[in-house]
Amino acid sequence: MMKKWGSLLLIGLFAMFMLAACSGNDEASSDKGKSDSSDEEVTLKFVHWINEDVGKWESVIAKYEAEHPGVKVESIPLVENMSSVDYFKQLDLMASAGDDMDLILFNNSQDLAKRIDAGLVEPITSFVEKEGIDINEEYNNSYPAYDGEYYGLPMKNVTMLVMMNKAHLDKAGLPIPTEWTWDDYAEYAKKLTADGHYGSYLHTWHNFHSVLKMMSKEKDNLILNEDGTSNSDDSMLRASLELRNQLENVDKSSVPFTEILSQKMDYRQQFFSQSASMVPTGSFMITEWGQFTPEFEIAWAPWPKNKESDKSLAPMGGDLLSIAKSSKHKQEAYEFMRWLTTEGIVEQGIWTPAWKEADMSKVLETVVNGTKKPEAVHLESLKNALSSVESTDVIAPPSYITEAYNEFGAEVELYLLGEQDLDKTMKNIKEKVQAVVDANK
Repeated sequence: MMKKWGSLLLIGLFAMFMLAACSGNDEASSDKGKSDSSDEEVTLKFVHWINEDVGKWESVIAKYEAEHPGVKVESIPLVENMSSVDYFKQLDLMASAGDDMDLILFNNSQDLAKRIDAGLVEPITSFVEKEGIDINEEYNNSYPAYDGEYYGLPMKNVTMLVMMNKAHLDKAGLPIPTEWTWDDYAEYAKKLTADGHYGSYLHTWHNFHSVLKMMSKEKDNLILNEDGTSNSDDSMLRASLELRNQLENVDKSSVPFTEILSQKMDYRQQFFSQSASMVPTGSFMITEWGQFTPEFEIAWAPWPKNKESDKSLAPMGGDLLSIAKSSKHKQEAYEFMRWLTTEGIVEQGIWTPAWKEADMSKVLETVVNGTKKPEAVHLESLKNALSSVESTDVIAPPSYITEAYNEFGAEVELYLLGEQDLDKTMKNIKEKVQAVVDANK
């Protein structure tokens, strides 16, 4: 049985959607291979959060439509600010209103899990079995099966790495790391800190920048385990908080959390304004510079290890393209999805694809050359940062992991702001995460 996705109860709007969905989509769901309008032009509504300036959807969609007469694809960015958080709010409103949609883009397994439980997303296992492909052989897949069913195809691959200001490295006499540890990161941060900038920046994302060492583990690297139990007593969780506190409050080599909150800082602004030399981030930053154009060369280092003897690993994620449960054109949606996650994303030339058959070296060169300032990307270090690591294990987390991380984050902030010590912080984290688990049994 699928785990109890307790946090979904907070999204009451889905109840309205479920009532609407149950009244007319059972037949469409069971008859997955057919379209209701096989003799008419099919229009696929594709919802996502990536605007045209960044996604360049029109040209790639035009190519697909030229090769597939009778099929039109409508790109529908639900937000203007490219915030996936705001996008999911709009998606939920759209679903509750019963609005038409055929293809849905996701960027993390937690948000996918919530919408699976809500009945918003169609399983695609039967489609891939009919085609005769193995998702995990075809793609670098960071989305596990849920109760034996897959709910989409991986599109963009995002590998965690460290983005660095090469001019700052050169001035400090530091080489671009090709293999390093979090202790090395802390030393680099100290040496890079100078008048006018810090060596490091960690954002308010406690499920990311407050769990750095935990994320470097091959397994058991989330605050909850796949079976829904708590993993909050993991020693690397405590070590992650010690690392962040050391950087921000002891070494003063990373922007203090008090300043991040009081000044409402943004990680892009901090890095591109050269106020911070290093930011642990994802490979989406190869192109997603927002409003900024770097005035310096960006170097890239692989994700740090906990110990020198550890394997070179990095958390990998990315975007998943799914079929809406309510879609009346599931076969056409699947065919477009297969194309966009293979030939299409390569044609798009914006992101590194999860598709294993892509020529990654060539893709990276295309992606970099498509940026506003290709010479700002240090290509050699980027290739190493992406090619020298293997993926950490991927699990299907319970959807209430978001609640667990919220409780975790509240305690972390008290610690980073000096309002409670680490022992009390860890004690509170353990108790509050367990309370989330108990409430969702």
